[in-house]
Amino acid sequence: MRRFGMALGLWLGIHTLAAAQSAPIQPPSPSPSVPAPAPAPALTPASPGAAAGFSPGIAYEKRHVDYTVERDGRYVKETESLRLVLNDAGVREATQILMPYSASLQTAEVVFVRVIAADGEVTEVSASAIFDQEPYASQGAPTFSDQKVKAIVLPQIKPGVRIHLKTRLTQRTPLLPGAFSAVGFVSPHSARRDFVFTVTAPPELPMHVQTIDLPHTRDVLGDGRVRHTFRGETAEAVPQEVGSVARIDYSPRMVVSSMAGGADLAATYRALVGDPTRPTERVTALARDITRGQTEPRAQARALYDWVRLNIRYVNVVLARGGFVPRPLDTILANGYGDCKDSAVLLGALLRAVGIESTPVLINAGNSYWTPEPGAVEAFNHMITYVPALDIYLDATGRYHRFETLPGADAGKRVLHVATGIWARTPPTARGTLSSQQLIDVADDGSATVRTVVRGDGEAASMLRGLFAGLQAAPDSQLVTALLAQAGANGTGTLRRPDVNADAPETTIGFDYTTRGFLDVPGPGAIRIPATFTGGLSPLISQTRVRSFPFPCPGGVMREDIELRLPANVRLLRTPVDETRALQMDGGRTTYRATHVREGRVLKLTREIASETAQPVCRAATPEAQQAFVEQVQRHLRAQMLYE
Repeated sequence: MRRFGMALGLWLGIHTLAAAQSAPIQPPSPSPSVPAPAPAPALTPASPGAAAGFSPGIAYEKRHVDYTVERDGRYVKETESLRLVLNDAGVREATQILMPYSASLQTAEVVFVRVIAADGEVTEVSASAIFDQEPYASQGAPTFSDQKVKAIVLPQIKPGVRIHLKTRLTQRTPLLPGAFSAVGFVSPHSARRDFVFTVTAPPELPMHVQTIDLPHTRDVLGDGRVRHTFRGETAEAVPQEVGSVARIDYSPRMVVSSMAGGADLAATYRALVGDPTRPTERVTALARDITRGQTEPRAQARALYDWVRLNIRYVNVVLARGGFVPRPLDTILANGYGDCKDSAVLLGALLRAVGIESTPVLINAGNSYWTPEPGAVEAFNHMITYVPALDIYLDATGRYHRFETLPGADAGKRVLHVATGIWARTPPTARGTLSSQQLIDVADDGSATVRTVVRGDGEAASMLRGLFAGLQAAPDSQLVTALLAQAGANGTGTLRRPDVNADAPETTIGFDYTTRGFLDVPGPGAIRIPATFTGGLSPLISQTRVRSFPFPCPGGVMREDIELRLPANVRLLRTPVDETRALQMDGGRTTYRATHVREGRVLKLTREIASETAQPVCRAATPEAQQAFVEQVQRHLRAQMLYE
C-alpha cells in the first residue's frame, strides 16, 4: 500500500473517516538502583545544520538495559533511564510513561520513579500514581488480549526537569521454550549519552551475537556466566523523516540470541506449535466442498485462498502464547475469525487436505526490511503462506487482494519458511496504476458538467477496494459533500462506488457532478483543473522530501487525463508546455511527464508520475537533485491556463 498511500492519503479529506495512527512507544533501559543523580549539563539538540527549527523534546542522559537470562530462556530485564525534559514538547511526551507487558507471561514492576527539579529537589512518585491499563487496539482491528500497560503519571513536569526511572520485567514463561532472543537499537532521533545494553547468560545457554555500529565486548564472570555488553556513543538528535524505513533498519543495533540462525528459530517454533496444518475431518470436508469440480492445483489453491480471505474475519487474539501459537483449526472455523497465524494455518490445512503442500512463513509486514542473522522472534510480526508447487506466497488476511498478489507491506521482504528453516524473499509488488480521467464540459454561462472515473489496477485496485470497504458506513451524501469540497465545486453530484469484494484486476470508481461558476464569463481569467479522488499530482510532488535516511522504493504509475471542452464564447490564450523530468535514486527512478493537445475548443492534458525500482529499499539522490526535481515539477503543475 505504500506505493499509492501518499496520494490517497490526500484523497478529498475522506481519509479522516478511515483510520487513526498509533504512536510508537520508545524502548526503555536498565542499571542498578542508585540515588537520584545531581543535575548534569543538558544534551544539546541537533546541530544547526541538521534541520532548522528542530529541537527534540527529551534527551536521554542515561539509558541502561540489562538482561539476566536463565538456562531455560526465562529472564529478568531491568531498565534504568534518566530523561531530561528540554521543552514543552518534552513535557507532553513525559507527562505519562507507559510500560507494556503480558499479564500471563510476564511480571512488571516499577522499582522507583523520581522527578528531579532543576534546582535538584527530588520528588518520589508514589504507587498511587501508577495504574494498570488495557492497551489501545492496534490497526483498528478487534482485539482480545491479556496485554497490559503500566501507566506512570508524573507530577510537576516542566522544561529542565529530569525523570529517573527504573523498571523490572520478569519473563516467567519464555515465548519459545528453552530459547532467548533480544533485539535493540539506538535511535538517532533521540539525544543521548551513557547508553549500555547487557545480556548475562549461563554457559549452558550460549548466545549468538550480531552488532552493527555498536561496540561489543564479551566477558566471562567469576561464576562462569557470560556477559555481552554494548555501548552507544553520545550523540545529538536528528529529526525523523516521514516515509522512511523503520528506525531499526538504519540505527546502530544489536541482536543476542540462543538460536544461531533461521533454521534454529524455525525448529524451535515447530517444537512449540507442533503440526498446526494437519487437517481435521471438518477441514477436509470443507476443502473438498470448496474445490468440488476442480482438479487443477492452481484453481484449487485460488478457491481455498478466496474462501479464507472472505470468510475468516481478522481478530487479533493475544492471550498467553496466543500471540505466537495458532488456535485449533476447528475453533477457527467455529468462530469465523482469527489473526494472521490462524488464517495462515487454516489455509495451509485446506491446501493439504486436497494434496497441496505449503509452509507457514514468518515475515515483518511493517516498514522494516532488515532481518538479523541470529534467530530472533522479535524480527517478525506476521505470518503468511508459501506454496512450493506453485511458487507463490499468499496472505490470507489480505481480504481485498486477489490470488497471487501480496499486500505492499509483504512485498520484497526477507522471510523465514517455518517448515524448512530456509530464508527466502517475497516478490516485489506488481507494478500498478492509479489513474483518473476527467471530462469537463463548460457551458456558455461558465457552469460545468464534470464526469470523473478513477481506475486502479494491481496494488492500487486492492487498496481502493479496501479504502471503500472502510467507508461503507459513510452515506453517499457525506462522501459527495466531501468530494465537492475537494473539487471546489458549487453544485450536486453522484458517486459510483466499487464492488469491494470483486475478484478483478481493476477497480473503478465514478463521480459525476455539476458546478456553477467554473469559469468567470466573460473573462479574462485562469482555468483551475479541479482535484480528483487521488488529490492530483501536485500534493504528491509536494510531499517528495529531501531525504537522508533510506525509504521504501516507490513503484507504479499515477496518471491523470483531462479533457476540457470550452464553449464558443471562451478562447484559450495560453496553455502549459509539454514537460519531462526525471529523478534518479539509488535503487529506482521517478519520471514526470506531461503533454497537452489542442483540438479546436478541446484541450487534452495528460500528466503522470511513474516510478520504477529494482529493489525494495531506496536511498535518495543528492539533495540538490531532489530539490531541483521537486521545484521544476511543481512549477509546471502550477502553470496557468489563461482564457478570455
